[in-house]
Amino acid sequence: MALRDTTIDPRLIESARKIFRQKGFMAAQLSEICKDAKVTTGAVYKRYKGKEELFEAVVKDTIDTMNNILVTSQETDPSKLSDKELVDTWTNSEENTMLWCKRLLEMRDGLEILLNCSEGTKYSRFHDEWLERMSDIDYAFLKELQDRGLADKSVSRLELHVMVSAMWQLYSEPVVHGMSDKDVKHHCKIAGKLFNWKEALSIKAIK
Repeated sequence: MALRDTTIDPRLIESARKIFRQKGFMAAQLSEICKDAKVTTGAVYKRYKGKEELFEAVVKDTIDTMNNILVTSQETDPSKLSDKELVDTWTNSEENTMLWCKRLLEMRDGLEILLNCSEGTKYSRFHDEWLERMSDIDYAFLKELQDRGLADKSVSRLELHVMVSAMWQLYSEPVVHGMSDKDVKHHCKIAGKLFNWKEALSIKAIK
């Protein structure tokens, strides 16, 4: 009985990652990916239904990480928090800034492909949809503050979405455009100082 070549799967994923990054999903050819990975198209179809399913495999870890961020964020019920705990969730500390930086660096390869190369796949709007979901979560916390008279009630859900999107882009763009890990960390520290949520949302201080 012939042994299964266990090197095919990682070679195929790595070549797919390289070609998708270079050309985008639409222009990437399955035959080109196979040639780079030194596998036959038959080997691909034993593992994936086609090019899109192969793309899904390339970005799976990134998709899972981003969805897990949402799940973790949803675990806290803002209505159960004390005033101080609720206010403190909007503290943009260096610790929180570097947490986002760490997350971005861990998924930088997949994130670059997802944001720049997914046109033509079911993930072409994943980024926008993810930001919408994140904005819903953040707005639940803001609404709780507003209902308690602890934040500016004039800030709408749409306005918050624009701010959340701007913050995400500020953090993610350096990763997407290939800045070194060292430069990304430096940038994140600067970016963290630009967003003062408590001041922007007129959140009252709690002693």
